[in-house]
Amino acid sequence: MQIKLQRLLNYKNNKVISQYRNEYPDSTMSADEAFAELMKYIWLCRKHVLEKKQFPTNDTLKFNCVIHVEMEEIDNMWHTFLLFTRDYQSFCNDYLNGIFFHHDPLPVKQGKVSKKTYENELNNYLSYIYENLGEATLVKWFKEYA
Repeated sequence: MQIKLQRLLNYKNNKVISQYRNEYPDSTMSADEAFAELMKYIWLCRKHVLEKKQFPTNDTLKFNCVIHVEMEEIDNMWHTFLLFTRDYQSFCNDYLNGIFFHHDPLPVKQGKVSKKTYENELNNYLSYIYENLGEATLVKWFKEYA
């Protein structure tokens, strides 16, 4: 079942936001903004998983929904949220239909992909972000690609 984006955007956790504000005072994004962007990222990744199951032969869904280096502030917010383990677990239970949204690092021994494959997957990912969250989000997440 697809999660409603607005429901995630309405979720706030002042402890996490305050901790982020203290840990990352020089961030480009405000703590509230980084938290909202994290909620959008989580929503997008959950949507992508569901759509890949629903449309397994759709080539436009062939990409990994991962944090890229340009999305560092969103990743920092995610790390901050994960420190509040009980809150994060409750969030997953209450807002993600009980699905724990894991933060997995990319495997060190991940096989090399061709430049063409990488470019195709990145293009699919960027297009998916644009189609689902709009140009403003794409620019915010990937300034150099937009």
